[in-house]
Order: sequence, then C-alpha cells, then structure tokens
Amino acid sequence: MTLRWTLIPVLAFALSACAPVGGHRQSQQDNAREFKPITVRVSGFSTYEDVREDRLNTRKRLMARRASQLDAYRNLAERVYGTVIYGSSTVNDFVVHNDTFRTYVDSYIRGARMVAVNEHSDGVVETVMELRLEPRFRQCVARVSEDQVRDVCAIPMPRHNDRVGDVEARRTNSLYYLD
Repeated sequence: MTLRWTLIPVLAFALSACAPVGGHRQSQQDNAREFKPITVRVSGFSTYEDVREDRLNTRKRLMARRASQLDAYRNLAERVYGTVIYGSSTVNDFVVHNDTFRTYVDSYIRGARMVAVNEHSDGVVETVMELRLEPRFRQCVARVSEDQVRDVCAIPMPRHNDRVGDVEARRTNSLYYLD
C-alpha cells in the first residue's frame, strides 16, 4: 500500500514534466507569425525573327511582347511551384551519345502584376512581373511535402473583383492582387 502511494505521485510528476508548457505553445504561435509577405519578381524575354524588318511590323512587335509576357508567367510559375524535369541519356562504351531533357510546368498563377515592358536596342523584349506571396501561402508550403504543394497550396481564385490590368493593378479584396 505504501508503494502505491509513493508510486502515484512519482508518476504524476513524471507525466507533468513531459507535458508542453505555455512557452512551448507560444513559440508555435510565434513561428506562424514570423512569415512576412514577400514579392517574387521575374523577367521574361523574347525577340524578333528578323530584328531590322520585324521591329517595324506592329503585329510582330505585339507577338514578341506577348511571348515575353508568357515567358515571364512561366518563370513566375517555376519560382513559386517549381519545375518537373525529365531527362534521359544514352551511353555506349562509356561515351554519352544522346542527352535529352524536358521541363514541365503545370501551375495556376493569378494576381501577377506586370511591372515593366522594355524593348532593348538589340531587339530583345523584356517583361518584368511580380507576385506577392502572402504569409498563409508560405505557411501552407512550409507544412506540406514538396509533391503536394501544387494541389494543397494553390493560389486561390479571387471571389469578387476579377479586374486586373496588365500594367496597373486595381484595389480588390483578393489575397494575390498587388496594390
């Protein structure tokens, strides 16, 4: 009987020593708060087939501008969600005969803002875009495995205001539109 009365307080003390205290819970809340919004900025590039003649053609100038914009979107998707790379090599007698790589990007980017479109003197068209990543997106990315990021942490579609211009973003309640 005496053993029981001495064993119960010892076990109670051991269990209470292993329980998380208030400071531990507070540190978890602080970790969730330490994420701050970040802005991801990328550039996309394109050029003309024949710089001297095509620069005077309005249609080809617009196509080059659009191609640089699409390249910027692709670069933005790669920065936010990553890239899948497929590769194969053919080796014969310890010599590489064929080396092939393919990249694959399948993402949904919404709320990117076009910062600038520059046409350089050598015919290169550069589009600079940026996207603000809010803390809740970054927290989601931090808590899921890399292969689940695209499905679990998708950038949500705006609910109310779907109007955003190429050069100027308008105010909206959406999380991923920039001011």
